[in-house]
Amino acid sequence: SAVKARLANFYVEEAGLKFTSYRTLSALSRGDIPGPENSIGKLVGAPKMQQLASFCMDLLETSGAIWDSKRSKLADNIIGSYMGAPGLRIAGGTDEIMTNIIAERVLGLPQEPRMDKGIPFTEVPTG
Repeated sequence: SAVKARLANFYVEEAGLKFTSYRTLSALSRGDIPGPENSIGKLVGAPKMQQLASFCMDLLETSGAIWDSKRSKLADNIIGSYMGAPGLRIAGGTDEIMTNIIAERVLGLPQEPRMDKGIPFTEVPTG
């Protein structure tokens, strides 16, 4: 069924993120500085959490949209995850900021041109 296929896909993607985070832990346990794994994990993981929460809300159907004091704790957790998931994409840097960090620091690409470089923020022209 389509639900089983999506669940399997989420499982595989989560396993990939988990093993990527293990690379960070391995580097730290050896006393090394972690590489780009955390940045890549955030860039991939936050949207996946948002997609998973949305999928779970779809499974709840109207239970996710209508307040019911008898709703299960699981449904409350799903709704909380759905409401909080967009914040994961902002916390620690938006997708665009994370993409720039990976491009510049990991891939060694040149920085974007900045006309305000070297100018104090209070002196940056506006409007």
